[in-house]
Order: sequence, then structure tokens, then C-alpha cells
Amino acid sequence: MIRLIFSILSVFLLCFAVQATAGDLPESVQKQSRKLAIETKEWKKFDRSGKVKFLQVQTTSAASHSNSGSKLDGSSGERIIEIKVDPALKENIVNWSFKNKGPTAVWVVAAGSSESALPIRIEKGTTENLKTTLDEDRYTYIVVDNEGGKKTTLEIKAKCGETAAKTTRGKSMKIIWF
Repeated sequence: MIRLIFSILSVFLLCFAVQATAGDLPESVQKQSRKLAIETKEWKKFDRSGKVKFLQVQTTSAASHSNSGSKLDGSSGERIIEIKVDPALKENIVNWSFKNKGPTAVWVVAAGSSESALPIRIEKGTTENLKTTLDEDRYTYIVVDNEGGKKTTLEIKAKCGETAAKTTRGKSMKIIWF
């Protein structure tokens, strides 16, 4: 009986922790989210993403102000990148790869369920990797930031099992900060 109570309490606390994490995102980042967006039939006609889908498209952004790139603070350069995975795929882990083409550093400042220590600094010319676990909606996300601008380009690739994530245009993700 004690084991059952402990199990129920553990599940409750885990669910609360996951919700608190998503709720802790700054409002400016939450407004970028497409998790609850409903796509029309017309939209789906042009969707070439497949079973692992980036919910955002390749984008540009203003850089955050100085000394804010490593913090989740709602600054202007923070961008959420979300992935939704088809229930037909049984894998629950998304493997992210971030390639910073420079010229300034980029930070991963938040992530859906991950065991990695954040923030992760990605220097120009380097690649970093991160794993996140899908939630009950087959969804996960990361938030990246840059404070240097100067056309800093981050290429983002992700896979769930052997299936690569794609945008609706059938591409991997890219963000350019100016």
C-alpha cells in the first residue's frame, strides 16, 4: 500500500514538475509556441514535414541585448523550437544537433524534459548535442538565444529514432540573428 501511494505521489510530482517547467517560460517565448495550433486541410496539402515535425519554420531574429544570451529572461533573441512526433513512431527521445556557423556564440537556455545541464554555450564553428524526452502529447522543445547578432547562424537538426525532423517545407531548422 505504501508503495502504491509513493508511486502515485511520484507520478503526480513528475507531472507537476513538467507543467511547471513549461509554465516557467517567459511570456514572449510562450507566445511563439505552436504546440496547440490547429492546421487546416489547406495547410496540410503543402506540409512536407513527415512523422517528426518542427513546428516552426526557418527564421530570423533580432539578437538579445548584451549579457542576456545565457539566461532565459524573455529577451528579444530567444526563440523556441518545437517538435511534434507522430504517435506511430514508438521512440520517445529526440536527439538534437546544433551547429553554430558563427560569428558569435549561441546558447540553449531551456529544453523540454532533459537531463542535460543548461545553459549550453555553442561557440562559433562548433556543434553541440542534446537529448530531450517527448511528453504525453509527443511534443518537446528547446529555447535558444544569441546576444551578438552579426548574422549569427544556427543550424538545428533533430531525430526521433532514425526519423529526421523537418519543417513544413521539408527542411531542417535554421535561425539567423541580426
